[in-house]
Amino acid sequence: MKEKDDQIPARVIAAVVATGLMSFCGVIVETAMNVMFPILMRQFHVSIGTVQWMTSIYLLVVAVIVPLSSYLKTTRSTKSLFLVANLLFITGVVLDTFAPSFGLLLLGRAI
Repeated sequence: MKEKDDQIPARVIAAVVATGLMSFCGVIVETAMNVMFPILMRQFHVSIGTVQWMTSIYLLVVAVIVPLSSYLKTTRSTKSLFLVANLLFITGVVLDTFAPSFGLLLLGRAI
């Protein structure tokens, strides 16, 4: 009897590793954000209830994007989704870097 070739393709391994790294980074970012609350409160002169929106807006956007991603994957090319996602990420990071107010910081976090 002939044995099957059970080797996993390198692309599948790379995709699993990339997904794992992205998930890990998401957890790290959320943990780091919670540690930053006192600093953000002092910097922007806002209450703990207001600064908590940093976590809430992130979770709200994730809750919308996860089910929406299934639809987008069927209607858009992977390349265009990848490019748009990265451009939005970079836009959010730049906006957060130079945000003069808490509102703009929150907008950058949502993006």
